[in-house]
Amino acid sequence: MLQKTTQWMTDRLVERALPSIGSFMASALQRMLILGHADHHNQLEEQARRYEAAGKPHLAKLIRDQAQEMSLNDPLSSAPEICERLTDDSQADMGLPVGLPDTTTPKKKRGNKRPVRIDVSEDAGESSE
Repeated sequence: MLQKTTQWMTDRLVERALPSIGSFMASALQRMLILGHADHHNQLEEQARRYEAAGKPHLAKLIRDQAQEMSLNDPLSSAPEICERLTDDSQADMGLPVGLPDTTTPKKKRGNKRPVRIDVSEDAGESSE
């Protein structure tokens, strides 16, 4: 009887707590997404202003146009296009490296250095005089 009551209480607690926790996590994630999106737009606008100040208005316009296409409703809207570009076979013909270049440095060989011998008997003889 006690086990059934405990199980029933646990089930009811989980039924009520789980949606609340899920809702809290969803709203926190949405808040982070909105703030990150706004911060990203702010960075793009700052970069566009720098290009305008440097006398490159065409680059500033390009940045602003790309920023307008970004949507908060569908943050991964450009993902299929990016994947298509990455898997496109025409890039292999352009001479782009397929893998990362080998950047390991060769190991240096250790020289045959002889250890320095200290003759203890000479030191002992000099100190006794």
